[in-house]
Amino acid sequence: MGSQGEKRTRKGEKRTHLAKVGTHTAARAEQHREREAIADAMGFGRTPAWVRWTALLVAAAIVIGGVVTLVALV
Repeated sequence: MGSQGEKRTRKGEKRTHLAKVGTHTAARAEQHREREAIADAMGFGRTPAWVRWTALLVAAAIVIGGVVTLVALV
């Protein structure tokens, strides 16, 4: 029993196996796609991770500075 009887794609390649729904691998891949979609919606699609982390830290510093300023005014 060889691979002679297996169906092939139109380009002559072997078919790839898809993981079962709900497995750890499938769930992990879905989470990765969701994170990429969220980053793309925020304008960070296809940017390196260090750029995203730097933007997050800058935004956090601005928010913390604003809270400290509001507390100091009261």
